[in-house]
Amino acid sequence: MKKNEYLALVAMEECAEVQQALSKAIRFGFKDHHPSRVDESNEEQMLTEFYQLTAMIEELEKQGAIKCFSEEKITKIKQDKIKKVYKYMDYPKQE
Repeated sequence: MKKNEYLALVAMEECAEVQQALSKAIRFGFKDHHPSRVDESNEEQMLTEFYQLTAMIEELEKQGAIKCFSEEKITKIKQDKIKKVYKYMDYPKQE
């Protein structure tokens, strides 16, 4: 396996860990914590996983595997996503 493939694979694993941390935060609360991790809340765990994912994306860029977007494009992508989320937030039918 090539280095950039390995880095991309680790980034994929971090995506799954962000997903799992968010799921636990929703189920048990952001301020709660795992019994074996009393020093780290679910919120802190989720943020840790997010920044570990960010680190892998940044490393892929550093290694030349990808070219990240400009700050302006990143800001627009974030703004567009937030706008879309709020547009459709009430769409699912409440039972």
